[in-house]
Formats: sequence, structure tokens, C-alpha cells
Amino acid sequence: MKMQNILRSGLVLLLVAVMLLSVVGCGEDPTTAPTTEGNKPTNSTQGTQGTDGTDNTEPPYVWEDDGENYTYRTYNTVSPSNWNELTYQDANDSDMISYTTSSFFTYDFKFDEYGEIIDGEFVVKYAAAIGLEDVTTEYAEAWGLLDSEGNPQTKGFAYKITLRDDLKWENGDPIVAADFVYTMQQQLDPLFQNYRADSYYAGSVNIVGAEAYAKQGRYAYANMISPNYGDDEYVTEFTKNENGAYSVNGKDVWIDLTSGGNWGSYGLKDYWDAYGEGAFVGMTDRWNAMEAATNEAGYVAITDEFMATICDMIAVLHGYENAAAYAVDAGDYAYLEWQEFCYYGEGWAEFSWDNVGLLATDTYELVVIMTNPIEMLNEEGGLTYHCAYDFGSLPLVHEATYEACKQAPVEGSTLWTTNYNSSKETTMSWGAFKIESFQSGKEAVLVRNTNWYGYHLKENEGLYMTDRIVETIVDEWNTAWLLFLSGQIDGIGLDVSVASDYKGSSRAYFTPSDFIQSAQLQSTREGLEARETEGVNKTILLYQDFRKAMSLSVNRVDYADKCTTSSLAGFGIFNSMHYYDVANGGVYRNSDEAKKVLCETYAVDWTKFNSLDDAVDSITGYNLAEARKLVDAAYAQALADGEITETDKVVLTFGTSADTESSRRHFNYLSEAWTTMCVGTALEGRIEFEFDASFGTKWATDFRAGAYDICLGGWSGAAWNPGYFLLAYLDADYRYAVGWDTTAIMMEFTMVGVGENGGDITDTMSLMDWYNCLNGLPGCKYDFSEAALKEEQRLQLIAALEAQVLQSYYCVPMLNSFSASILSYKVDYITYEYNTFMGYGGLKYITYNYNDEDWAQAVFEAGGELDYKR
Repeated sequence: MKMQNILRSGLVLLLVAVMLLSVVGCGEDPTTAPTTEGNKPTNSTQGTQGTDGTDNTEPPYVWEDDGENYTYRTYNTVSPSNWNELTYQDANDSDMISYTTSSFFTYDFKFDEYGEIIDGEFVVKYAAAIGLEDVTTEYAEAWGLLDSEGNPQTKGFAYKITLRDDLKWENGDPIVAADFVYTMQQQLDPLFQNYRADSYYAGSVNIVGAEAYAKQGRYAYANMISPNYGDDEYVTEFTKNENGAYSVNGKDVWIDLTSGGNWGSYGLKDYWDAYGEGAFVGMTDRWNAMEAATNEAGYVAITDEFMATICDMIAVLHGYENAAAYAVDAGDYAYLEWQEFCYYGEGWAEFSWDNVGLLATDTYELVVIMTNPIEMLNEEGGLTYHCAYDFGSLPLVHEATYEACKQAPVEGSTLWTTNYNSSKETTMSWGAFKIESFQSGKEAVLVRNTNWYGYHLKENEGLYMTDRIVETIVDEWNTAWLLFLSGQIDGIGLDVSVASDYKGSSRAYFTPSDFIQSAQLQSTREGLEARETEGVNKTILLYQDFRKAMSLSVNRVDYADKCTTSSLAGFGIFNSMHYYDVANGGVYRNSDEAKKVLCETYAVDWTKFNSLDDAVDSITGYNLAEARKLVDAAYAQALADGEITETDKVVLTFGTSADTESSRRHFNYLSEAWTTMCVGTALEGRIEFEFDASFGTKWATDFRAGAYDICLGGWSGAAWNPGYFLLAYLDADYRYAVGWDTTAIMMEFTMVGVGENGGDITDTMSLMDWYNCLNGLPGCKYDFSEAALKEEQRLQLIAALEAQVLQSYYCVPMLNSFSASILSYKVDYITYEYNTFMGYGGLKYITYNYNDEDWAQAVFEAGGELDYKR
């Protein structure tokens, strides 16, 4: 079971509650491989395939029912509710999407001449598409794709995709290029403001005109109102309209209650939700009035009344009763600080669909024109990994069904909605399976979609054995475990409670993850001070020495062994699943730069070892004696600063989403380790840890708003782009350490060999400025993006930024996540060696040792309970 918060920044990042990682939902769901469709492996260089594609003539064979029945049975803890590609938010919904959709391009295993899988390698292949051509030169000038000197771009911005001519919906309706254009227009429709719309203007595939079309008619922020963010000083003179709302420079002033503005990524609503009436005494009616005044875009026009409410809330967050009390110490600043949450601007203009860069140029030809380049073809014309990674497909809806599912705005809203792909009746599949029945909260049954093109390819003969998928909703792992033992589920993750008996099973396997479990330590002074009481200190967490002590006092190897089924000690924010150079198999953690970061962070002198690898292997991250010295140093400084008294206790709250055996196990281990850390120091007997499981699904939001002190969490996703992935730790919209201002923390750094004539570039910039340069973002001082530099050159800056994150000690890596799972005797994967690109092969490659009838008989003969200990 995983909690997740899918962020809409192009690539999907998952926010995972680590305390639940030892209960792995349905184990290794075979559909979590990058694709469940594609062509039979062909000889190809690693990561590429020629452009000949798939034979698109009369199919050489047609799949026929052989009379056998093969059902794959799985389970989930949460029922899918919306598998509409335009709006889905939850990974439970993405499972259904994987069954009912197809891809233009797909990964597949790479096989040797004897038909054996080559470990760790892959090929990229055509699937629903049969051709790809770079047509940048044809469209660059007309569509404004110009370089810095005003010349038309020549490569990577526009592609023509040729579709198969036998693509069909489950009802037999043909699929053509115009269907993808229609779907994108619905995806970006400003009347809907679909959740997934920004995937096509704020991600890796940014279509020309997509943002302007999607946001037309909405309010657009132009500037923040606060020092250094728009204006040079606070605005003291405003004009007012007839409704009493403020304006400045002729533009209306607004606040987005969910945005932190100059305060960081958390807005006033986050603080209200975290503290509520307990902190903001007597302000409920005022808050409700402000929320009620939000417009359809979520913004509130500022009036005197609302300004006073915001001022009082800010004062409370600073530890004062109200704005008047705050003003005694802060003067006018107390009445001006409200501007730090405000913006002024104007609306997005109307924008024609004709100016959006997605065109159907022929029945089966689709042209996509992007604001950013993607290298989808290599120098030989073969497909690169970007085809499957960044451009696997575009969203697709069945027009007649989608139109019938549109729903007009309800009272109090101006937005249209849709119930498309939320039931059997509202779903239309163009993937390998279609829905036979669906009962929300109970069960989903899918069967073969015989109109799927993949069943008519000779190269798929003998593959795709699965006739039927049954996904049951089971809330509790213990219940699911009993279903597995009785043959009613075909795979499950091992909980630590049974791990000792089943980790040695012949059916057990272990899956690495790109997720790193970290202890996230509270960084916001406001949040810490707001929860301090007489005799209780929390702000010692703001001292780097104390946070470093917390890192050094945990024996990660022992922690992994006692609190997880199969995870390993983790020391960095990247692990072996993160590639800096996918095409050449470049794993970030295996690079010398990355190894040196770990040695530096954990005080290992690598020059004293026979090799850098030996030095890294010696790292334990555990040094209790040094941790105790750091505790005393932090305490002495806090005492001198007046942050703590000689009698104060340090009381830190460990928060989780739910009170489970797993979360208690993690809490007990870490609280004991951190209590032991203080033995023999000035804080011996003066440190306590509280367990609070009241945060539910808002555990991450509440933590970042300052509601508690320690959480176990982290990020997953973008494993093949560590330079981009750093935004999870550096950007205010994502990082847990809200109070660690990466726009103000400066780093002097030398980029070797990237300057003119191969010279070095030395500069001092904020961490976010360095990040922007690394990713070539608009307005950055240098372009160090993958389009401008070789991957090995960019590696040095990725490593430097990882070091900054690690050595802040607000994020303390603990574990490299592995899941231990067990597979039914009924089925087998093609391989049990995990492949980063293909997983274990998915439903395409699963084979069955029993058909449904024979399996039922085998379970009966076993007395209704199977033995998996052997």
C-alpha cells in the first residue's frame, strides 16, 4: 500500500509514505512495466531501433480462442475511480489506463542470438505508430521556433508520427490522427481546466500554444507584490474599484490562498488546515468569508476586510495574538507583510486552436510542434529512449462517448466536468483489454479486446496468454494474504510480519525502486515556534549540527534489517535506479562524482583506500561518538542564541498518516536511536518523541505547513533524469524543507570544460539558479542542459547539488527501497532479474502453469491453502 500525491509537472513524481513501504499493495503488478504492448524483439543497438517499424499490411495471423482460460488475479487497496487520461490523479487509476490504452512507442527486452534476455539492456520499438520523422525545418519559421539569434530551429522541435492503419476502438470504430487532435483540444479545453492539461505545457512534451489555449479567460499573475519580487519596496498606495478591491499599477491585486508567494510553497490555506481554530482563535467566520469570495480560478480579490484577516493570520504564524500585537515589535512591516502573499496581473487573452501545435496532416499522419526539443531520433535515424520515456503516446478519448459524458457546471461553479472512463458504460478501450464489469469498491474485471491491433501481429504469437484480469479491492494486507494462500490472488508483497518464513521461498523475488526513504526534518521557524510551549523547545532542529547528529546516530543497516522486508541502507538522494545517461547505461550512483559526494558527506577520506569503490563500501553513516559531540555543539549554540534554556526539554513530533504496525515499528526504532544519541550529552533525559497518526492523506501537506517535526517520506519518479529530479529537493513547490530557501543559499562552483574553447566557468549563484542552468530554463545565466552539454559534463553539477541537499541535513536518506514479493505457482514471469525498462515483462510475457480449471483443482487438492515456504 502506498500513499501518493501525483504532481503535475510533466514527469510524474510520487510522494510516498515510507512507513507503509513494507506492505506493498499487490506486490509486483505486472502491468507496471513501461508497456504491455509492442512488437517481438529484433536485433538492435542498445536503446534504439531502425525506422522501418512494423509491417502495416494485411495481418499475417489473427488471434483465435484456443479454448483455454487464463485469468490473472490481482488486488488493490483502493478502488479506481477515474481512468480518464485527461483528468486522472491517482496511481490506482493509472493501472486501468495501462490495460485500456496503447502506445506509439514502447520498450522491450533486448535478446541475444539464442533468444536469451540481455540483463539491463533494452530496445525501443514502434507500436501504435509505424514511422517517425523530424520535420522541424518545415515548421520552425511559421511557428516561431527560433534560436537566440532569431534563426529557425533545425532539429528536435517538430515530429511527424505515422500511425498504423488498423488501430480500432473496442467497438470497431477506426482510430485516425484527427482523433488525437480532438482529444488534445478536450485536454486543454479552458471550460474544463483538466487536471492533466499542464502535462503539455509544463512537462517534457510542451506543445506550442497549449498553455495559452488552456488558460484563456483565466487570471494571469504578472508580478508578486513584495521586495525583490516585482516591486523594489512594499506598495503603500493603492486604488480601489467600486467593490472596494485593491489595484496597483492599473492591475487588480489578488491572493491565491493555496500559494505561499514570498513565503514559499505553502499558502494560507495550508496553514489554516494545519492549525485551524486551535491557533487562529475566533477567525473561523472571517476565514470562511474569504474562502467564499474566491473566484473560479481560486483567487480572492483583496479588500480592507480580507487584508485585516491575512494580517492577523500572519501575526499568529509569527507567534503574536494579532496584527496589532505584532506591530508593537515589527512596526509598519506587520501591516505590509500581507503583500508577500499577493500578486497583481491581468487575464489571458482569447487564443485560437489553430495556433496550437498539434496537426492531423493526413488520415494517419500526426504532427506535433513543441516549444522544447526532444531527441527522439539518433544520428542513424533510430528511435531513442526518449520516444518511450517522454513520448510514449498522446491522450486519446472516443469522441462520441466523451461528448455524451460531458456535464454542465453545477450551481456555484463555472467549470464543465465529465464522467468519461469512470464505469463500464462510459469507457472505450483501444488497449489490450476492455472492461467486462466494474463494481466500485469491490471488483474490476477486464477481458481481451479482440480489436486491439497487437493480437494480429505474427511477432506476438504465443505471447499475451492472459484472457482475463480480475482486480479485487481488499483494504487489509492480512486479508489479501489469506486470499493469496488460498489461490485467489496471483501475487502479493511480503509484509515484515511473515518475511522470515517466506523470504527464502522459491517463489519470492525482490524488486528495486528509485524511491529513497528519508527522514524529513522540519525547517520552518514559524511552524516550530508556533508549537512550542513553556519549557518545550523545538527550534533546535534549525541547527545544522543537531540535524547532522540525527543522521549519524542511525545504524542504517540495522534499521533496514529490523524495519523492512528487503530494503537496504541508503545514503544519497539517488540510488542505483537513477540514470544520468540512459542510452549508454550510465548509472549516476556508479559515477566517480557521485561516489565522492557520499565520501564527503560521511567524512570518508577516499584517498586512503585502494579504490573509490572501497571507500564507498566502507560508509555506514553511523558514528555515535561524533553525533554526541554535535548534539553538545548545537545545544551550546542554541543556549548562547537564547533559543533554549537550561531546563527546556526538546519534544519532537513524529507524524504519520495512520497508526499501523509498520509506522509504529519505524517510530520506535528511530526514537530509540535519537534518544540514545543524547546519552552523555547536555540533552540526556531532556529529549522526547511523540507519535501522531492523525494527519491522514494530508500528512505531506501538513508537514510542509509546519504542523509537526519529523516525517518519513521522499520522492519517486524521473529516474532517468536526475538533473530534473533535483527539483523535488530544491524547488519551493516540491521540497519538504520549505524553510530552506534555495533561492538565497549561494554556491560557488566551477564547471570544468564547459566554457569557451573548453575553458572552465566559475561563478557564485543561488542553488535554484544553478538548477535552472542545469536544466536550461528560460532566463538562466548559462545553458548546461542535456541539449547543450554532454551528460558527463552535466554530471559534475548534479553531484554538487546533491551534496548541498545532503549536507543541509533537512533531508536525511535512510533506506534504498526494495520490495519483497511472492508470486503464485499458477504464473511465471519471463525473468526474475528486474529490468529497469521492462520490469519483469508485464502481461505480454506472463506465462501460465495452470489454466483456470486446473488451478482450481490444484488448490482443492492442497486443502484450500497453498504452501509457499519452500
